[in-house]
Amino acid sequence: MSKKQLSRYVLTDELYALLKQQILSHVMPAGDKINIDKLAREFGVSNIPIRESLFRLASEGFVTVIPFKGMFVAEMSLKDIDEIFEIRIQLEELAIRKSASRITKARLQQILNALDGSNEVTAVEQNEQNEEKEVLQMNEGLHGTLLIYADNFNLQQMVSSLIERIHRYLNLHHYKIDLEAEKEEHRSIVNHLLADNTEDAVKAMRLHLQNSYERLVANFK
Repeated sequence: MSKKQLSRYVLTDELYALLKQQILSHVMPAGDKINIDKLAREFGVSNIPIRESLFRLASEGFVTVIPFKGMFVAEMSLKDIDEIFEIRIQLEELAIRKSASRITKARLQQILNALDGSNEVTAVEQNEQNEEKEVLQMNEGLHGTLLIYADNFNLQQMVSSLIERIHRYLNLHHYKIDLEAEKEEHRSIVNHLLADNTEDAVKAMRLHLQNSYERLVANFK
């Protein structure tokens, strides 16, 4: 690969990350038509890496491509939430079954310690931004760890993408995060894994995702 080709791939990765963050944070609102020429001018690049980044985002469900009309920031809807959680429940059950025999007790204890440590955050620090950050860290701690120990790259990519799409909903300004409920559900899953109760851990994960779904739907309506 030439230096020029390498630079192009690096540039596309950077643009992809920037555009995804703008979609996740609603700087680029749901349903908006994407002006590729305008983005190219803003970032000081050609249309090619912008277009490549957008097609990559389209493959992950963040952008919708409509023939003869253009590209749009993907809409947000209850149907979308339903479909995401329907898939995620099945995939995360698989992740638990594959990782249960591989994940170390030490790593599970670290996750519990992190959950307990987060309770020490003062009321002053508990603003919306900190809550969103804490949920991200919690998801990386439990869900991310399960995906790593499942040792299946494609499974990890699919679930991680679904979780990112859910965080787009969590970033809505009126969403209220039930941190205590999330923590307690995470603790339940980890404690079952520590006790080598894989089936109970699977049931706890199903319950956690079902509760997360219901909390999200209640906020989105």
